[in-house]
Amino acid sequence: MLKKIIRFLLKVILVLIVFVVFIASIFYINTTIYIFPEPRAFSGDEIFNPYQNLPDSSYRANFHAHSVAWKSVTNGHNTEKDVFDGYTERGYDIAAISNYHKVSTYAKERTDLYVPAYEHGYNIFKSHYLSINSPEVSYFDYPLYQLTSHKQKIIENIKANGAMISMAHPKFAGGRSCEDMRHLVGYEFTEVLNHYRISDEYWDQALSAGRLTWIMGDDDTHDIVKEPTFRIWNIIYSNYRQPDSIMNAMKMGLNYGIASLNQECDNDLVSCQLDDANMISIQFSNVADSILVTGQNGKVLKTIYNSDSINYSFKENDTYVRTVAYNANSNLYMNPILRYDGKTVPLNVNVKAESSFFKTWVFRIIAVLFSLLLLLLIRKIIRF
Repeated sequence: MLKKIIRFLLKVILVLIVFVVFIASIFYINTTIYIFPEPRAFSGDEIFNPYQNLPDSSYRANFHAHSVAWKSVTNGHNTEKDVFDGYTERGYDIAAISNYHKVSTYAKERTDLYVPAYEHGYNIFKSHYLSINSPEVSYFDYPLYQLTSHKQKIIENIKANGAMISMAHPKFAGGRSCEDMRHLVGYEFTEVLNHYRISDEYWDQALSAGRLTWIMGDDDTHDIVKEPTFRIWNIIYSNYRQPDSIMNAMKMGLNYGIASLNQECDNDLVSCQLDDANMISIQFSNVADSILVTGQNGKVLKTIYNSDSINYSFKENDTYVRTVAYNANSNLYMNPILRYDGKTVPLNVNVKAESSFFKTWVFRIIAVLFSLLLLLLIRKIIRF
């Protein structure tokens, strides 16, 4: 009798496992296989410096924080009020609440700088995105393993809602590979700074392949009491105190990221100028312990110590350079300065991937056959 009970329970468990895989496999029938533009380093006779003409006003923003949502099914431990008040009381101008697949409207009537946001993704490898400045939600995802084309399909789905997109924590939990970073297109920002991971090497992979996205830094807090919170943020320059104006400025690289150990900031950017001889001159508000200039393939090009400024001559073989100022309590990450044709800044959001009709339908047919095989397997297990 005991053997029969054990056998029955094992059968039920096995059927449930195969059934879950079957349900997940159905999502993959809606696959599009893309042909990606060839990765190419930035090139051109001109140099684009997003900081050349800084507006007078700047704004402090966090776009990634979770509250209680979906009746506490998802990971969030504080009320929307607690999260919003926690940020605004510490001087944040933009305090977005980005719950999973749900746009919070709590701040809409409480600030003139309301920016709708949500975190997209319920796949096992944490291939997530932040949808920003759109009230629409895309619920579709590929819950198991994802090819680069699957990740591109999600970007296209979110983009169809008019959202700005930040690739969330690319280094975290195997959500992206370096090859993904070299190929994926159509998104504006990379969340380089996140309390789970610092993803600067992934950002360098994308930049080295000519995929120009701007830095984003967020807490990604799920509990403002028990997790490191109010420690990572964005400083965004804008002439106008309006959400669209601020976000459009960020889309052109008029921002930098701060990663702090104790909620305090040791340094601010004062100016970043490029002269006619291609000399970059960066001035900070305070002395930095060290300042690093990084270029193609993440190579460190220059390091100085105990200075509040740095000069770097943009060389003929430089494709881009980006600068980080390190201090005891906080680090300041700047956007890249890069080569271009002098006409159009090569923003990754404007790059398109073409779908392959043949490869797409071959994949979809295989996905259908695989799903049918899973159904047959369920039937066989039940009969066994």
